[in-house]
Amino acid sequence: MNMRLTDNVKLRSLEDMEYKKTYIDGYNVLRKISRLERLMQSNADAARRGFVEFVRRRARSLGHTVIVFDGHGDVIGGGARISVVYSLTRTADSWIRMSLEKEHHPRMCLVISSDNEVRAHALACGAEVLGAQEFITQKKKEKQDTVEMRLKTQAVSEHEIRFWMREFERDSENNDDGGTPGGKPGGKKGGRPHGSGQ
Repeated sequence: MNMRLTDNVKLRSLEDMEYKKTYIDGYNVLRKISRLERLMQSNADAARRGFVEFVRRRARSLGHTVIVFDGHGDVIGGGARISVVYSLTRTADSWIRMSLEKEHHPRMCLVISSDNEVRAHALACGAEVLGAQEFITQKKKEKQDTVEMRLKTQAVSEHEIRFWMREFERDSENNDDGGTPGGKPGGKKGGRPHGSGQ
């Protein structure tokens, strides 16, 4: 029964999933954000803090989130649901791999990275994976989905229906004539075509 429940959870979309813990390959994801990549050249600490804030705004369904940076760095507070750690003498990749192996419920974990070795090991442990670019653009997609659902579910007035019916008919007429809206043939909207003898 537990296996069936786990399989059902795996089939859910990333937007709907509630993870127990999320591991983020810090620099791997940070360097995919152009403004933070540029900031890394002049102020690495500010870039890391900016990345933590970026993650915090997207951490609604990520559970406890652990951002892992390579090497050493200044202490950064991420709040109650975000921890920032440094891999010290190990790489961030190996730190994430070792942590996953110690997890009691790796199937309830998410690993965010575009590193192929990290992703392969996470999948072997049973965890979910998400690419860096997918994570970065996910919030925009969620907003688009929300707007689309709102448009689908809200009531449409008769005035709006008549307006769109007129627009569809106008597009159909333009397509039948081989022209495009506002283009030739047809001259000014609502007017007569220009004579061919001019």
